Amino acid sequence: MSAAADLSFRPADEADLPQLYQCDPYSKVHESRQLELRRMVQQNSCLIAVAGSRPLGFAVLEYSFFGNGFIPLMCVATEHRGKGVGLALLRALELQCHTAKLFTSANASNGPAQRLFSRAGFTRSGIIENLDEGDPEFVYFKVLPTASQTANPSVKGTSRKRAAPYVER
Repeated sequence: MSAAADLSFRPADEADLPQLYQCDPYSKVHESRQLELRRMVQQNSCLIAVAGSRPLGFAVLEYSFFGNGFIPLMCVATEHRGKGVGLALLRALELQCHTAKLFTSANASNGPAQRLFSRAGFTRSGIIENLDEGDPEFVYFKVLPTASQTANPSVKGTSRKRAAPYVER
């Protein structure tokens, strides 16, 4: 049985931060990631996947990628990977996204994330070199259904009526 069957989603709050750090192995050893996660939570950009009272993972949706929806960070607790949690988080963010285009990225070395994005209907859109030495970043893109979306008219290729929220950095 998949862990995703019993999931609910809610915005993460500051009380969730210790559990978010536990889901994200990188934040366990990098204070800069903890500070970035705190900022994302404070800006109400972080969605947490919960089963019962246990957080199984989280994902962040921002509008910092040329005015389009962008998922800069997504983590599923190690023991819950491969059980549908990541796919469910992506679907939840798609429903929340205010633009017609949604982007995300993964390192070339991160095969599991690449396979997840492919299963979720994302396609490769480009490569960014020189972020991590010797490990390029693959950019992924998905056109979202118009029925559930609003638009950012300032972004070429969208046909929605309401602008995406602006998040100040």
